[in-house]
Amino acid sequence: MASSMSRARLTEGEVFRSSQFVLSREASGRLLRVRRTDVPLDDPALTDLLVFFDRFFPPLMRGQFVLLLDSREAPMATDLDLERRMSEAGARLLSGFARSAVLVEGATGKLQAARMTRDKGRAPVFADEAEALAYLLSELSFD
Repeated sequence: MASSMSRARLTEGEVFRSSQFVLSREASGRLLRVRRTDVPLDDPALTDLLVFFDRFFPPLMRGQFVLLLDSREAPMATDLDLERRMSEAGARLLSGFARSAVLVEGATGKLQAARMTRDKGRAPVFADEAEALAYLLSELSFD
């Protein structure tokens, strides 16, 4: 009989939704995609996402997954304080995974995301979805 962890690993589809985030599992449940919506970010939504991750994907479990932060629909952060909070939350969100990557729309999004992640050295930034997925999925084995 398969353990609940084995069954959970095979689950695909949407697992979390708020007005600002949608989390889905892909690639036999091993790829977690956090998609930002076009709704401006606020602190309660960011906190809800982090609490969800801490509960259902605790740090000791994260190494068996890869994470894609898909920010293509997200509005640009124009407030430096918000950008700082996003960077801090991103450090917490992206840590512990086998690999993580950020997917953005266009050169401006790539520059902003690179600025927010460069000091932590934690996730490459892609403007091409196929390249981001190739980078992430090359880390996984599906035995």
